[in-house]
Amino acid sequence: MSDAFSFMFAFYGLLLGLAVAEVVSGFSRAYDERHKRRMGIVAPLFGVLLLVDLITFWMNAWAYRDMPDVRYVTALAVAFVALLYYFAATQIFPRATETDTLDNHIMEHRRVVAFCVLTSNLMTQIPPAISAFTTPWPLSDILLWAGLNLAYYALLITAALAKNKTVVAVTVTVAILFITGATAIFA
Repeated sequence: MSDAFSFMFAFYGLLLGLAVAEVVSGFSRAYDERHKRRMGIVAPLFGVLLLVDLITFWMNAWAYRDMPDVRYVTALAVAFVALLYYFAATQIFPRATETDTLDNHIMEHRRVVAFCVLTSNLMTQIPPAISAFTTPWPLSDILLWAGLNLAYYALLITAALAKNKTVVAVTVTVAILFITGATAIFA
């Protein structure tokens, strides 16, 4: 493991860890307030989606362990991706001072959460996209990579734009199953 990778992985891990802690503390607040405020299903599903996506990113970051050096632009991009995740994590569950239900809160914030996750995913696909063209991948690998990513992005966009709570809940559930299954198969 190179020193550059250790530096970036520690930095990235710290920022992603803050996002995980925010989601877990949101779940904890929601559980503590369950007698005052209905938990619903959509907010917890978004919380699980974010955790699954964060863990997938953490695992995918390991692929860059042969990174020769760290440039400022790389560190800035890594920070931006991780901070988008942290911001998304802060939007899933309402603050203790809010009185709205969890589902009403996430339905108002779902676009921000979904588009933060989508943007983070798109940014981290830049290196593999460059690699697909500079180190020619077999066409089947490119199609599989593109197809899996586009399917996941379509699910995120649907969750962001759907107005019906049931459609959002089903879409987020499918996204969780999709990313978990794809990661388990291709990891």
